[in-house]
Amino acid sequence: MNEWFSPNTVAAFLSAVAALFAAIATWRGPLSAAKLSESLRQASDQESERRRFRLNVFATIMQERAQIYSMDGVRALNSIDVAFSDANAVREAWAELYQALNTEPMPEHVVDERIRKLLREMSAELGISERLRLDDFGRIYYPKALSEEHKLQHLERVAALSRLQNKSSPASNTSSAEQDPWPPQPKHRE
Repeated sequence: MNEWFSPNTVAAFLSAVAALFAAIATWRGPLSAAKLSESLRQASDQESERRRFRLNVFATIMQERAQIYSMDGVRALNSIDVAFSDANAVREAWAELYQALNTEPMPEHVVDERIRKLLREMSAELGISERLRLDDFGRIYYPKALSEEHKLQHLERVAALSRLQNKSSPASNTSSAEQDPWPPQPKHRE
């Protein structure tokens, strides 16, 4: 029984245990590395997609800042809370712009200032332009021809809306006494 606890026997047993663990590590190592690699790739893809979405929202607002109420501008503004969900400074700037956009009458200079602030916060969050000033976001090329075309479209829309509202309003559906082909009803005497 003494030979079971001899140094050679104990060394052989420990060597066998070490070999077993080495075999398990050799078998599991590549599997674990593959799983780790896949999870890192997925995380990288998600972060890449998130950054692409944020850049798209930022670029759209930059491009549409001359006419922020365009369809693309409105879509980008409505995506801010999702795209920048973890950026408090961006969301606060968006909340301030939202408040200005919903004020009647809408103070244009306040809206412009808040758009610039929003763009500055977004660019800082993206790490693309920390050295830009608010005035840098205010430089907008907006040709007179485009301005006139948008004004014409606006006037046509207002005229069409007014025309349609007048046709369907209840006051325009009632006939006046001058247009009534029937004589007035007799009045009863009491």
